[in-house]
Amino acid sequence: MKGLLFGGCSFTWGQGLYFYSDLPGLVYPPNETTYERHHLTDAHLKFKDTLRYPRLVANHFNTFEILKNVNGGSEDETFDFFGTIFNSEINGNDHLSHDKYKYEDIDYIIIQLSQVSRNKFWFTLDGKIQFCGAWVGGDGKINFGYNTENLFVWMDQNNMSVDEWYDLHKNRQVERLREKLLFYEKKGIKPIIFAWTDELLGRIKNDEYLYSKFINLEYNGEIYETIENLQRRNGHMEIKGDVNNFNGNPPLDHHPSKECHEIFANNIIKRIEKDLI
Repeated sequence: MKGLLFGGCSFTWGQGLYFYSDLPGLVYPPNETTYERHHLTDAHLKFKDTLRYPRLVANHFNTFEILKNVNGGSEDETFDFFGTIFNSEINGNDHLSHDKYKYEDIDYIIIQLSQVSRNKFWFTLDGKIQFCGAWVGGDGKINFGYNTENLFVWMDQNNMSVDEWYDLHKNRQVERLREKLLFYEKKGIKPIIFAWTDELLGRIKNDEYLYSKFINLEYNGEIYETIENLQRRNGHMEIKGDVNNFNGNPPLDHHPSKECHEIFANNIIKRIEKDLI
């Protein structure tokens, strides 16, 4: 087995897994979304790497895993990262990785899809190409983001509602995903995708090619289509719900628990082994 390339957000990076160590200096976060790099030592980060699912999968196949250096992210960042490591002429993304690889070094690309709103939405207003980030709340409105004032002008000029804009944003994400997976597959790299949320699930299921690359998460005989659903049905799949491993006082952290990473790894391994038959 050649190398395994992973893309994803903090769920893939392994945020919170350092809390499972016996290392000194661990600082519990004040809330479940806080990440403070200055609270972490190099030892904390090295330990975290041993528990995250990319390492578990790579160890199973006696090979190496490749991930970006930074925590968090989106598909924008995932594909910037891939482009950076495969193309030495691409500059400006050195924070993601300094490594360089050839396509033939890699057997699989495994992408954990994050939240749609983390990705930029590009549009042209008054002849100027620009982008924004916009989050749709439970009330169906764009509640916050950046450059949303120009997005609203663009939507008004195009007689577009928030729902119509959000559909367009999701359609673009799926189109790009399909285009990128086909590109890397033509380079001889097999893709696997799985999802945090169900935002793109319907579109993926309606796309024969994308759905053929998609994996569900099986746990205790049950099938879960998203990480979100797995965690909602099984509280210990979040660090903050993993009371058994923290003597009843787990850190306030919603990221995948140690066992949750094991579930990710087991399902990815199962898919790869199916390909090898």
